[in-house]
Amino acid sequence: MIALALGALNLTSGGAFADPETAAPADAFVESIGVCSHWNYSDTPYGFAYEGVKKALLSSGIRHVRDGLGSPTGDARILDLGKSGIQFCIVAEPEVGTPEIMRDKVKEMNRKVLGVIDCVEGPNEPDLFWANNKKSYGGKSGANGEKEAVEAAVLFQQDIYKAFRNDPATAKITLIGPALGKTYEPSKNPIPAGSLANFVDWGNFHPYFGGNPFSFPATYGTIAKYFWDGTNPGTNIDEFPHAFDTYAPPYRPKPMAATEAGCATDTNGTSESAHGKYIPRMFLEYFLKGVQRTYSYEFVDEFTDPNNREARFGMLRRDLTPKPAYTALKNLIALLSDRGAKFKPGTLDLSLIVSPNGEWIRTNYVHHLLLQKRNGDFYLVMWHEIANEDKSVTPRRQILPPPMPAQLTVKTPVSSTATLYQWDEKGEMSSAPARLVNGKIALRIPDRVMVLKISSTTK
Repeated sequence: MIALALGALNLTSGGAFADPETAAPADAFVESIGVCSHWNYSDTPYGFAYEGVKKALLSSGIRHVRDGLGSPTGDARILDLGKSGIQFCIVAEPEVGTPEIMRDKVKEMNRKVLGVIDCVEGPNEPDLFWANNKKSYGGKSGANGEKEAVEAAVLFQQDIYKAFRNDPATAKITLIGPALGKTYEPSKNPIPAGSLANFVDWGNFHPYFGGNPFSFPATYGTIAKYFWDGTNPGTNIDEFPHAFDTYAPPYRPKPMAATEAGCATDTNGTSESAHGKYIPRMFLEYFLKGVQRTYSYEFVDEFTDPNNREARFGMLRRDLTPKPAYTALKNLIALLSDRGAKFKPGTLDLSLIVSPNGEWIRTNYVHHLLLQKRNGDFYLVMWHEIANEDKSVTPRRQILPPPMPAQLTVKTPVSSTATLYQWDEKGEMSSAPARLVNGKIALRIPDRVMVLKISSTTK
């Protein structure tokens, strides 16, 4: 795994980039993308339409999936997908077995299909499920309440780590900590700070976006309480990073993963249009903030009920037709995928001056990520990280901000010929030739992903 150590965004007025800037490998970003699944849910498309879901997953370019072990049908499908190159994060729970039994099950799966399981995650949201289901471990029981439920899950995680690390066959599997399910104030995380730092490779949280009450109720973007009622991916990890402040302390200094994240397209939730903008931006935002892998919850809508939030988290509808988010992400992955040997990316000496557009004056909300492929081409990914919905009303009011004018200047010698990739409302990607004149190009950066491909003159 490539440990991400990207620099913080420069949030000064005008949106100037750091100078010069080191690119991240394009494929490292692709490797950070994952999705959640439920292959053993027989009354959902994962069950009755498996071949169609499999085809859509392989077509998407997504390489990493999160699920559980213990179901004969689910386990068989994990192995089947593994033969096509999909790798799995498996959630460890005591009903599957002791830490040693869990380790041996993973060993056996990886013996059948080499590397099919590359991550093992600690108990899922134990403050909810271990308490509600009265799960117990190490003399601690969720029957005695949330506090003891979390203590039991922490003991289980510690023993999972020891069991996997002490066996050469599983010693290199990435071990991820448990993510909590409730929303806590930063000082009230029930897992003590630093208590799991030595028992994980990555920490974990579930930063579903849709407003951040741990912020100022400031007016912006046509929303009276922008941070409270805006629904964009950066709302709880950027200016007011409640998610990091609350859930990272038990794991620091280890980096974080997000084994569930995203938003639902139910009647009272996110529109499919905003969802199509948010999901690609979510993966970019989290990667930019150093999250090692993000798993979008989830791949397919489980049911059609428009009022059931839990049924409508998918990138595909229940009939397997794609939402704009699926198409947009598929095209982004196809553009940036670059499998191959590790390499050391280069740098570009560049700056981007962003100008306000009417009432849209926060130019620091134009974010970027500089990537490079092994052939030397740079891919400058840009987006306006802005709320596209106001959730203070039902249904949510849709917001369509104009593109933000910007002037890109590249001081490093590069080819004057570039390519601009843009996405439409359906998630389809188009490309057009672009030209840097004396290293400069004028851009209009929208609230969905835009990519400028720049070639070095030294290729």
